[in-house]
Amino acid sequence: MSKGGCGEGLPGASLPMLPGAGRAVVGFSGGADSTALAHWLKGQVGPGRVLLAHVNHQLRGAESDRDEAHARDFAQKHGLAIEVLRADVGALAKKRGLGLEECGRQVRYAFFDSLAPGPDDRVLTAHNANDNAETMLLHLCRGASLPGLCGIPGRRGKVLRPLLAVSRADIERYCAAQGLAYVTDSSNLTLDYARNRVRHQAIPLLEGLNPQFIQACGRAMGQLSLDRDYLEGEAARVLERARGPFGLNCQALLGAHPALRGRALRQYLEQAGCRDLEEKHVALAEGLLAQGGGLSLPGGVQARCALGVFYAGQKRRQEAFSVPVGLGETRLPGGKRLVLRKISWEEGQIGPKIQNLLFKNALDYATIYPTGQGCAPIVARTRRPGDRFSPQEKPLKELFRQAGVPAWAREQAVLLEQGGRLLYCEGLGPGEAFRAQPGARDFLTVEVLGS
Repeated sequence: MSKGGCGEGLPGASLPMLPGAGRAVVGFSGGADSTALAHWLKGQVGPGRVLLAHVNHQLRGAESDRDEAHARDFAQKHGLAIEVLRADVGALAKKRGLGLEECGRQVRYAFFDSLAPGPDDRVLTAHNANDNAETMLLHLCRGASLPGLCGIPGRRGKVLRPLLAVSRADIERYCAAQGLAYVTDSSNLTLDYARNRVRHQAIPLLEGLNPQFIQACGRAMGQLSLDRDYLEGEAARVLERARGPFGLNCQALLGAHPALRGRALRQYLEQAGCRDLEEKHVALAEGLLAQGGGLSLPGGVQARCALGVFYAGQKRRQEAFSVPVGLGETRLPGGKRLVLRKISWEEGQIGPKIQNLLFKNALDYATIYPTGQGCAPIVARTRRPGDRFSPQEKPLKELFRQAGVPAWAREQAVLLEQGGRLLYCEGLGPGEAFRAQPGARDFLTVEVLGS
């Protein structure tokens, strides 16, 4: 772990999550913020670990070239390595159908990531306390919910932001005290952009009401972040209680507090592969819980709700399969994982509650593998026309209907077969003849993951 704490001359700057080794890639524009960060970081970890990463967006003509030249000069003067990317962001934005700001952000972070491939490498950006307050206000203007009001995260993956608690005024004082020259992006001075209007008009007015407005925003975002983390943790517990063999139990979610229900759904949808989820997508998915139906979501994910079960996943047809399996984990066609475990114990080693649960969900190992007899292999497969399953050897189709398994989930159910006998069916449990009984010593537990 590198040095942290207040830093020399930059009160609030810290490196609590920087590994003790690895490359520290600094997003370096040449402005006051990144200049202060690079200089301060050099004193914290030494020049050998620091790599400046400068992007010439080619949007401001001679001024963009001036900034690039300044970045190279700064690196040479301070003994720091530098990598420069020249990218025609204007042309890329048109090609990708993006705004200039979003396209530039994508270009920068892709470049930064390419320079930090190692597990201990990190990318450091110079976002400061003023940037954080501006972001909070912009999100508030757009009607953001709690996550949007928490501001810029101090860490996201490999990206660290050591100056989030440092005001722009302190950064400029640091540069002056250290004799550090920096450049000013003229586009930051115009009122053409919403952020600039917040920076040059809204924040000065708010500082007139409270001179410590930036610090007050920081405290508010810190408290809101604690609230968010708590709610997300509670939502995760709601989600786990709602999980079933083929998706989520709608009643379990509908019974949860609205503040947790939407969060639990968002977590589930993101785990299912949804990208760039917006509040409207979560609201539409939430509507399915009570109404049923289907929904297309970002990332090619399809959500479906029927018979009290909510499911979301990539749209694909489940192909029939039949795969020999043994103890341990087996990856099945279609993405699920089957885990078979042998568990043995003596009577009295576990409590009645766990024992009752086991008898309902485990197979009797001795019945499947009788001592001294040759045994047919166990096969994991999808259902077939005419399949029958205990109790009473009823048609599997009828048992699925009675159990409330949605039609779209029935084709995905994993069955275990041995010598023409169905031992187990996902969603229904063990066959009656193979269920673990009181007095048994060896059990075969079945777990299907990725449902």
